[in-house]
Amino acid sequence: MDPMQPSGPLDAIGALMGIFGLLSFIVTIFIVVLTIIFLFKAMGFMKRKLEADRLRNEQLERLIQLQSNHEINRYRTEEERT
Repeated sequence: MDPMQPSGPLDAIGALMGIFGLLSFIVTIFIVVLTIIFLFKAMGFMKRKLEADRLRNEQLERLIQLQSNHEINRYRTEEERT
């Protein structure tokens, strides 16, 4: 038998194994690409969230200052009345 001649069902099994190997490689690459995309999206989200948190903290600080100034002014006016 000539080794270059197809050997029937064994050639088909070899071809299927090659196709499954290629498909598993493609699926692995796809999962890696999705993971990288997810990481970049998560980093962008965290950047936006940190900026929003920083702005919220600044606004809260300003509100606390205004509230404390208002409380001080209210107590002064009550003391002046007596």
